[in-house]
Amino acid sequence: MKHRNVTGNVLAIIYCIVLYGILIEAPPGEVPNHPPWAYLMIPLGAIAIMALFDFVIKYDFFRKKK
Repeated sequence: MKHRNVTGNVLAIIYCIVLYGILIEAPPGEVPNHPPWAYLMIPLGAIAIMALFDFVIKYDFFRKKK
């Protein structure tokens, strides 16, 4: 079993939380008005970040090899 890159997972979770916070912001009393594809950026961005750290960067800041 291949170990997942912990750095990519942590950054993907932080990305999801921050983007969700940005997307739900709206002035008081108003509903957030975003196109439907804006909410699709949350899982697609998380997948892209994890793939970037798993296959391209391949360096894990939390699990350093000695």
